[in-house]
Amino acid sequence: MIKRIRSSLSAKVFIITAVLMAACCSITYFCITQFAPYIYTHDFSAIDEEMPFLVEELSHNTKEEEGLFVLEDYASRIVEENDDEFVYNILPSDSEELRQFNKNDTSMWCQLTFVDSQNEYIVFFSKNTQKESQVAEALQKAIPVLSVVIIAVSIVAAFFYTVYMTTPIKRISRISKQMAALDFSGLCAVQRIDEIGILADSLNDLSGKLSSALSELQSANKQLQADIDKERELERQRMDFFSAASHELKTPITIIKGQLQGMLYQVGRYKDRDTYIAESLAVTDTLEKMVQELLTISRFDTAGYVCNKNEFDLSSLINECLSAHEDLFIQRELTVEISISPMVFVLGDMRLLQKVLDNLLGNAATYSPAGNHIFVKLWQNDNKAKLTIENTGVHIPDVDIPKLFEAFYRVEQSRNRQTGGTGLGLYIVKTILDLHGAEIKIENTSKGVIVSVQF
Repeated sequence: MIKRIRSSLSAKVFIITAVLMAACCSITYFCITQFAPYIYTHDFSAIDEEMPFLVEELSHNTKEEEGLFVLEDYASRIVEENDDEFVYNILPSDSEELRQFNKNDTSMWCQLTFVDSQNEYIVFFSKNTQKESQVAEALQKAIPVLSVVIIAVSIVAAFFYTVYMTTPIKRISRISKQMAALDFSGLCAVQRIDEIGILADSLNDLSGKLSSALSELQSANKQLQADIDKERELERQRMDFFSAASHELKTPITIIKGQLQGMLYQVGRYKDRDTYIAESLAVTDTLEKMVQELLTISRFDTAGYVCNKNEFDLSSLINECLSAHEDLFIQRELTVEISISPMVFVLGDMRLLQKVLDNLLGNAATYSPAGNHIFVKLWQNDNKAKLTIENTGVHIPDVDIPKLFEAFYRVEQSRNRQTGGTGLGLYIVKTILDLHGAEIKIENTSKGVIVSVQF
């Protein structure tokens, strides 16, 4: 219980406030009981002025007949005029009772001697102690009721004071806990202009700034993580590329070396040097082509490389490329059907895009069986140029399509080179089109394979 009270601000404020209220009420009541009975509204000055005359008058009377009657009549008048605050006293001058009175708390003491008596008396007025005792008695009777009132008032006042003081503080505490848990969604709704209100406003401002800073930090972290992941992926691709390049370069070099050694030592079939010199030359051409493509890729990967873009007629460029491949189409016994819209202009590097078209048309011719068709279409829609090249008679396994743009990837599982490709053509195509912000997609159709490019 004590531990719970110590950990609760509301409980501590309530108990402390209730105790303080009860203590204040009790002290107030104590002061009233101690000091209220001794506070009088009249003093003895008026009585002191009349006392000499009264004593002079009484000294000419007898005690039993007129003296006491006159004295009592005078005393009654004085008591009535002073709200019963005083009582008169007439005592023998040698009476022991006189010692009970303090002259500072009485009126003037006057000596009185009656005509018919030789005894000397002292006459004076003193405070009405009976009235004092009635006030004290009334206050004592009120103790039970006042105690209940004091407790009730203390509890009610402590409750409302506790609610007034601790409610905004508890809200601030709750918001601060949320902030400690990095949750800045809540705001402290404290509509006050005092220090607590200023604290709440400051906490809201701090929450907003921390939320903004955290969002920026999280965004920066995400961007950093994305950059790191991208860098790792690029590094992985670079390592895979060099590994594949090393393998691809090693194979033709090994072939050439073997053929040259065979011809040099005139081993078996290699005695026919003319045949194998021609084969070595063909392998050397392939090797040269691969090295050129590697140099092209290296140039694209150079930091700060920017292609020179100019607006040119893509329709004319495609027609030129088709004319350049006409002999290849005839040699492969392929029928080319063309649907090219005139005057289709694009912004780009014409030399690089010509390389893209050469690769795509070359692939269509190379991988289409004899007697099939190649459909080339170009049109413009919504200020976007779209080119499709479809070759029939062949299909690509769906699992291989996403990998076609990887360096040195070939659909043939044996990775043979009977088609003469280096495995870098589509990789270069994708790289060039990325530089131009163009999109390329390869899909199987009912007739064959279609390549779609959107500029």
